[in-house]
Amino acid sequence: MTSTASTNGEQVTIDSRIIAHRGASHYAPENTLAAFELAVDMGATKIELDVDVTRDGQLIVMHDSRVDRTTNGMGRVRDYTLAELRELTADRGWEGQFARSEIRVPTLAEVLEFAGARDLWVNIETKDFTNSWGTVNDLVAAEVAACDRVESTLISSINHRAVAGFARSYPQFSTAIAFIETFADLPGYARRCGANVLHPHFSLINEQFVAEAREHDLGINAWTIDDDAAADHILEFDIDGLMSNRPDVGTALNCTNQHPSHRSSHVTEAHA
Repeated sequence: MTSTASTNGEQVTIDSRIIAHRGASHYAPENTLAAFELAVDMGATKIELDVDVTRDGQLIVMHDSRVDRTTNGMGRVRDYTLAELRELTADRGWEGQFARSEIRVPTLAEVLEFAGARDLWVNIETKDFTNSWGTVNDLVAAEVAACDRVESTLISSINHRAVAGFARSYPQFSTAIAFIETFADLPGYARRCGANVLHPHFSLINEQFVAEAREHDLGINAWTIDDDAAADHILEFDIDGLMSNRPDVGTALNCTNQHPSHRSSHVTEAHA
């Protein structure tokens, strides 16, 4: 399973199951248009992103509940208005390497427009833990529906109550639970959460796990691997997707003139 794109005149082929985690976030500021654009340039057809809600009820793309780690600001996302967030740059650690328009904190609408224009599949992970089964569900569902992107969007969360609430209110969507723990009856638990897709940490993937999931018609997207050998191993299993900060992860790539920095190897075990 491969996907091919042209980058600066070079053909790059990646496994089509790779989901660009927060975009090509190993090479560009995470959850920015710079990272999503680079992921597409590298051949990705699937992206993962995180959404939260601003003080004035706007959906923005950011992983953390605070802006400190990824921007030049400080404080909680929910204490900012959208206009105030737009004054920040989301390129901490990458200062000066990308255009200002590419490293603003993007809105979900902007990224969905970007994805729609490029026919990308999108995994939206909800992050508003203050009211995760209410406001964020309604706003995300409305935004995705307005863009006519329901069929190509997966809603997930590590907050399983949020997933259950979303699935009850919006059964037309596909939903996933993210987890690192084991469950005595995972298919039953997923069913109670209204999830038809599993997002396990990659360390949980084995033949028994995959067989049980498939027996109950559950999809599988594992997270998060940046190491080539580890990615190769996990992709040997019958899974639907593998999240990586490196869309070019894995040794089975067919890339011409690959930049050396794109071959660095390390395993990322940060939360999805």
